[in-house]
Amino acid sequence: MSILKFLHKQISVARVYGIPVRIDYRWFLVFAVVLWLIVANLRHGSATLPAANLPAALLLGMVTTLALFLSVFGHELSHALMARIEGIETEEIVLHPFGGLARLRSLPESPGAEFRIAIAGPAASFLFALLAFAGTLIAGKIGYQTAASVFFLVFFGNLLLAVFNLFPGYPLDGGRVLRAFLWHRGGNIADATRIAGRFGQVIAFALIAFGVFIVIARRDFFTGLWTVLIGLFLLDAANGVVKNIEGVEQATVKDAMSVPVTIEPDVLVSHFVDAILPMHRQTSFLVARNNRLHGVLTLEDLKALPRERWRQVRASEVMRPVSPLLFVAPSTSIARANEIMRSNGIGALAVIDQSGALVGFLQRGTLKQRK
Repeated sequence: MSILKFLHKQISVARVYGIPVRIDYRWFLVFAVVLWLIVANLRHGSATLPAANLPAALLLGMVTTLALFLSVFGHELSHALMARIEGIETEEIVLHPFGGLARLRSLPESPGAEFRIAIAGPAASFLFALLAFAGTLIAGKIGYQTAASVFFLVFFGNLLLAVFNLFPGYPLDGGRVLRAFLWHRGGNIADATRIAGRFGQVIAFALIAFGVFIVIARRDFFTGLWTVLIGLFLLDAANGVVKNIEGVEQATVKDAMSVPVTIEPDVLVSHFVDAILPMHRQTSFLVARNNRLHGVLTLEDLKALPRERWRQVRASEVMRPVSPLLFVAPSTSIARANEIMRSNGIGALAVIDQSGALVGFLQRGTLKQRK
């Protein structure tokens, strides 16, 4: 295995609220660099802070660096918990060299949900910054200047994280806020995502140019190179978003549908729950006979049916009857299908061909949400 492939791998470190937490191997390099910078500053000292010996500087540097990266994790966890409130589960949280990523399983249902999920991260970072600033004041007032310096670094790091993430370019949180606004105004999430991604590309190019300026004008190679790397990382992510949304717009339901799992209209609910449901991880099931759609049976609708009636009631009695919001043609675009799934209250669609035959099944989440 090459070094580059090794550095692109991830390691699982924990599960928090049932969410897997992983660390990109490249993160350890950044951790080491940040630790070295903090230790060097602590060893050098300042006008208000005496220089620390090496063991003390290493200990304080480790505590400060861990606090900063835990702040990044807290930022991403806030996104994940807000998404859970909105009914969206998180596949994983990944800490990478330039921040973090909460990977959601599906798109938000509305612009309002998108806004709340997006703003949760910066709000958490501002809160962490406020708490750290209070720690700075308290530690300074009682004479613990070293502790005050550590709190100040945590304060400044969280403030920088919050402000930077509010830049209006996808995949930054500010870009997601922009997407929510454009989605609300225009009603099309695909167009909103594309525009927010373009803004992300502009911000990335600006960061790269600014990094080059720092290297040339100020001879600060470390800061300039770091800024360029962040810009390149954002550019790659923004390019991926734009390319993905353009690919989705070209893709059709036929490219994403799966083989339908169907149940007969006269099947008893008890048989469905005991014999069919355990075999399939779906929240909606197509009710069909002879390849003709009769309706859709959802687990949400079954909750209203008392358990003692399961042996008397058939699927046709509790299913949702066929309506235009429950099926699409194979040639329908994925973007349009996702819009229908967000509005039909089921999050799934039957796929019907021109002859009226059932040919496929589509579930919400065809478009994956990435921060």
